[in-house]
Amino acid sequence: MRYLVIPAYEPDEKLLTLLQQLQGKPSLTIIVINDGSPACYNCIFQQASQYSTVLHHEHNQGKGRALKTGFSYIMELKNTLADEFVITADSDGQHTVGDILKVCKACEETKGTLITGERYFIGNVPLRSRLGNTITKYVFTLFTGLSLNDTQCGLRAFPTSLLPFLCRVKGERYEYEMNVLLEVGKNAPIKGVPIETVYIDGNRSSHFHPFKDSFKIYKEIGKFSISSILSFLVDYIFYAMFLLLFSAISTHTRLILSNVLSRICSATFNYSLNKSFVFKDKQNILKTGYKYGLLALFILLLNTLLLLFLHKIGLNNVYVAKILTECVLFLLSWNIQRNFIFRKKYLKKS
Repeated sequence: MRYLVIPAYEPDEKLLTLLQQLQGKPSLTIIVINDGSPACYNCIFQQASQYSTVLHHEHNQGKGRALKTGFSYIMELKNTLADEFVITADSDGQHTVGDILKVCKACEETKGTLITGERYFIGNVPLRSRLGNTITKYVFTLFTGLSLNDTQCGLRAFPTSLLPFLCRVKGERYEYEMNVLLEVGKNAPIKGVPIETVYIDGNRSSHFHPFKDSFKIYKEIGKFSISSILSFLVDYIFYAMFLLLFSAISTHTRLILSNVLSRICSATFNYSLNKSFVFKDKQNILKTGYKYGLLALFILLLNTLLLLFLHKIGLNNVYVAKILTECVLFLLSWNIQRNFIFRKKYLKKS
């Protein structure tokens, strides 16, 4: 069985056209979620109910919540969640029938994988879409190490066994789809499949707010960046204080002592901040504390070796060397903390 989930807010005839084109496709159950559209759109949803099951939100709750409503509905239909697949698509005509079936087929052929459509932004593509997707793509790759050409595509397919996990992923609006990639990418393969790049009437029907929704998308990464900056300031202040305190000893020894002691102070601060603010981790402190301690020792070793290396090759300004070292190790620390220390428990595979 295949389930197609389509969140819809203020849709037009393009939704009905898509539903009509999907009629007769084998083993395809279509679920449309009316995400609190005004009453003047009731006629669209009444017609949509001829081709699909239509679920309703009393008021607009966001694309992420609409998708979760569809996922919860599917889970209520069955007692088991195995050997079936879910596809998500947008209601604005950007996803063709051929591409919907294409991503589903790719998911069926690579079980346990989340398939996402990949648009290649060439030709006559609206500037906000080209720019937004390009920036997000590189930020996503930079912070996760996963290479996807398109991180904002709403056309995706995955096995129904993922549904309980996806319902727990944070996010109610457009940020939800990015959070899905961030969370699933830690535990399961993600594969991109090329699809058509379709923009109708300059993509005016999109409800994506370039600034407000982009802020939500980058918020999780931003929180870690803020935490890291504050921790760096703590580290740097103590580093400078210890350098002055040990000014009477050799530069080599002073550098090592100052770096080790300052890292102990900043690591304690960073762990507390990341556990409660960034990752909002609820695991026992002993469970994550020892893992963070091992990471802190590992980072400290790399940090000290890199400082000594920079000093050896002629960078005698120990303050500048410290800044360069912290910048180099920032992304390494982010990925280890996110993927191993504060990693959210993944659902058990059936």
